[in-house]
Formats: sequence, C-alpha cells, structure tokens
Amino acid sequence: MILLKKCLMCFAVLIIMAIAGTASAKSAELTGVNAFELDSETIRIEISYDGGKLYANDVTTDLSSGILRVELDNALPGRVNRISGTKIQSGAKDFVEKIIANKIKTNRTSVQIHFKSSLEGNVNFSLEPASRADKKDACIVLDVKKAPAQKNELILGGSNNINKIIVLDPGHGGSDAGAIGPTGVTEKSVSLAVSLKAQKLLTASGYNVIMTRTTDIDVAAPGVSDATELQARVDKAPPNADLFISVHCNAFSNGSANGVETYHAPTAVKGERLARLLNEELLRLGGLNNRGVKAARFYVMTHSKCPASLIELGFITNPREEKLLASNDYQQKLAQAINNAVNRYFNQGGID
Repeated sequence: MILLKKCLMCFAVLIIMAIAGTASAKSAELTGVNAFELDSETIRIEISYDGGKLYANDVTTDLSSGILRVELDNALPGRVNRISGTKIQSGAKDFVEKIIANKIKTNRTSVQIHFKSSLEGNVNFSLEPASRADKKDACIVLDVKKAPAQKNELILGGSNNINKIIVLDPGHGGSDAGAIGPTGVTEKSVSLAVSLKAQKLLTASGYNVIMTRTTDIDVAAPGVSDATELQARVDKAPPNADLFISVHCNAFSNGSANGVETYHAPTAVKGERLARLLNEELLRLGGLNNRGVKAARFYVMTHSKCPASLIELGFITNPREEKLLASNDYQQKLAQAINNAVNRYFNQGGID
C-alpha cells in the first residue's frame, strides 16, 4: 500500500512537471536584437530567441513615424531587457537610434526599433530556424529600406536664385491619361497636382517657374504623334532656362512593383547631378524603395537645351503607392522634395 502511494505521488509529480514543461515551452525568450547594414539600401533587424517556437501569426509589425514596432505573442523579453541584449552595428548607426524591448502582457513582448529618419510603410519579415552548426538561435528577420537620417525640412533658396528659370513638365495630360492605378487614379492628375505644388514652393524660393501645362490639356494638340507632343513640351523652355524637370508616375503589369527612380540623359553631367539630388530628396520622405538614378534617352531630356531630369514618383499600379500618390499631403511632400533638390543644385556650388 505504501509502495502504491509512493508510485501515485511520483506519477503526480511527473504530470505536474510535464504540464509545467509544456507551458514553459510555449514561451520563447529573446536572446538578442541585432541591427546591421545588409546593403547600401537596406537595414536588417534580427530578433533572436530560444526556449520556444514562434510562428508567423505570432508576429505583427508596424513602421510609422520612424519607429518599427514588432509585437510578439508567446514571447518574453529575456536578456534583451538588458543593454547587452541589443546591438547596433557600425553600418546601421547612422540610421538606427535605439532599440527597446518590453513585456507588455503575459507572454507578449514589444520590440521597438527607433530610426533617425521618419520612415513609413509595410515591413516584410521571415522566420529562420536555429542552426547548431553556426551556433545561431532561431530568429525573426526584418528588412527596412533606408532613408537619409535628416528630417525632411524645407531647404531654403539663396539670393542667387533670382532670375533662375525652372521648367516643370507635368507628364501626360488631356487625351493622354498616362498610367492608371487600381482604383482609377491617373498619372496625368498626380503629375499635375505635384507640379503645381512644386511651382508654388519654387516661386517662393525666388525662382521663375515655367509650366509646360497648368491644366488637364495636351500641350501640342490631341491626336498628334508622341514626338510632336514631347517637342511642344521642350519648346516651352526658353533658351536661357536653367533646369527642366519632367514629373511622372511609374507603372508595371505586376502590382507589387514599387519604388522611386530618377533619370538623366546619357553623358549629361549636370543632368546626372540634378537626377541624383532629386533622388536623394525623394528618399528622405521615407518608406519607398530606391530604384536608383539611371541614364535613359527620354525625348524631353535628350532634346532639352539645359540640364534635365525625369522623375518617377512611385508606381501608380501598386495599390499602396497609388494611395500615397493620390494623397494631398504626400503630394505636398513630393513637391517639397523637388524644391529642396533644386535649391541644393544651385546653392551647393555647381557640379560636384
């Protein structure tokens, strides 16, 4: 009888231990958060953990106002509560300000990565298993597109801007809608709205701004050839024009295509500098992929008598970017980026 009681007690202890072990196995513990530069455009965040398994539906992310918030179900902060648990490597220090991890509920942890620029947008993540060979814990991998670490403030023009002539060319118009987004937003309407806002800012900065169109019209006439229409736009620029900027939205058959890019004519040194400055200022808005500064033989650039660049503000065929491009606030930010780039072009002293 005594032996039976001992057996029952041992069995009960084993059951309790098993239950406790099962409960503890449900909670992963963070072992570190590491931020580093993956490439010239990307900061990678690795949140490592052990002691439990996480699934995709345990992870939620939000990137807004320069803070990436990662909330983890079935996870505890573990050693990341201590400073030694986080690491910002040298390549990421210009972009990442600090990392914070907190327990916000039972078995729910929040990790916040604070960036030095106001990034926005969606962040994709992946789960990587532990690797015994590499002595590496399981981890959550998040890639964030970089933007320069300055605030997107208005860059004021200097006194030497007076008499400078800037030609703004809102792409398409009239009979030519350009690309059309999933909900019907047209390229011609976005390019015009952004250009008109940029005109006001540039005028306030002291420039003489000439628009190739200020309303929804064909610059030449409806039904003419592309070359005739484009030449009519080039002809709007007087012989003494200083810059020509053509404003467009990108498009692709795959709605996931995204990002901003700027163009210059091949071998055009001043045009390349303008395109680079425009690219830098557009990236300061944050949240958009950088598709780079590229050379191309677009008509308005190769036929312009002054330094010229063509901007692709984003993909109107991408649902998220279409929504941004149609936003009055975002259009104002795009216009400000154009203004900033033009001011930098003239006030940083000629060609780099």
